[in-house]
Parts: sequence; structure tokens; C-alpha cells
Amino acid sequence: MIVDYNNNYYIGFLILAIIFYIISKKDVRILLSIIIIIIIGYYIYKYIEQINNKNKNQISCKNKLLNNDIKDRNDINTNNFVLKKFPKKVKFLIKDRKLVELILNIRFVKKFDNAKYTDIINYLDKFMKIYIYILADRYDINESFSTLLDLRYLILEEMYSIFVIIPKDLKYMYGLNPYKEIYKSIDEFNIYSKQLINTIERYAKLEKKLPYIEDSYYRPINKITNKMLP
Repeated sequence: MIVDYNNNYYIGFLILAIIFYIISKKDVRILLSIIIIIIIGYYIYKYIEQINNKNKNQISCKNKLLNNDIKDRNDINTNNFVLKKFPKKVKFLIKDRKLVELILNIRFVKKFDNAKYTDIINYLDKFMKIYIYILADRYDINESFSTLLDLRYLILEEMYSIFVIIPKDLKYMYGLNPYKEIYKSIDEFNIYSKQLINTIERYAKLEKKLPYIEDSYYRPINKITNKMLP
């Protein structure tokens, strides 16, 4: 398809001429108001565009950080075949900015135990995969909801275990309070993941009309689910 750019210019000039004709009939004060509004609107547009570009660049950089963090990981010490193999790239976790910020907040952990930090990234990615696939009807809720709950508790367990590997005097070395940041990420994941679980429960009951779905509040101690979805 050949585009005639001259025609585009003609159309543009025609539209400008019509607009000029319309506003030329108005009062001078109205014209000034229109001009001021156009100028202000232009700068607001450029400002918003600049912020959007900055946010896109920041998101891109954070995604690269996560992918770089797991690029050297291949396997994990577990009998579960789903969690055992690391993805080549973080695919599902990056779809949720809340979880990305949450895990990057404790990125300093990789200096002390890279395996544990990257394991949590892997678990979060699997957690989001199951969550997304349930809502997309790619996974059966009855089969996968239990797995989602198990992953949530596994992530919380791994995050709490970070306290064991972090030196107490780290704040004097790096100028931060590691325990405070770890608790912050744990609390945020605990609350946010529960919201996601509630979304699945409402979807199952209201949308899919399921008479029963596994209880997410009361759970047996040391419950282990061997069923994991690919």
C-alpha cells in the first residue's frame, strides 16, 4: 500500500483552516483562552508522556534484574518436577508490579544466599502462573487451587527462613535495616497473596458456580501437596 503523504498534508492544512475560521469569529478573550489551554495541554501531555516513558524504562530495568538473577540457575533441590526446573526467563511474575517490587526489596539477600533468593523468584513465578491460568480457565480450579495455597505457604516459609542467613550487623555495613525490609516484604506478600486467593474463591463461587472449593483459612500443619501443575 502506497501512502500519499501530500494528501495527508492537504487534509491537515484543511482541518487547521477550518479550526482557524471557526475561532476567528469568536471574541479575542475566548481566542486567548483557547490558545492558553492548548499550550498548557501540550505541556501536560509532554509531561505525562515523559513520566510514562520513565516508568516503562524502570519496569524494563527491573525485569532485566530478575532475569539476570536466575540466568545461572538450572535446577532446584526438590522432588517436585514443576519447581525443580528454573524458567529461562521470568514470565509471569513480571506481570504483577506489586510482587516485583516486593521481591526486589529484599534483593540484598542474594549476597548471602543466592540460591534461596532465586528459589523465591521461581516460586513467585509459578504462583502467578497458576493464578493467571486459573482465571483464564487453562487450569481446573479444583485441581490447582490446592497447589496455589501450598505455594503461598512455601513462599512465606522461605521468606521467614531468610532471617537465619542475614547478619544482625548488616545495617552498619550497608546502611539498611535488613530485618525491617524482610518483614515488610513478608507482610506485603501475606496480605496481597490473600487478596489473590480471595479473587480465585469469588471466581470459583460466583463465576464457575462451584459448590465447594478447598478452604484457604484452615489448613493442616505441614500439609504437603504432591500435585503440581506444569
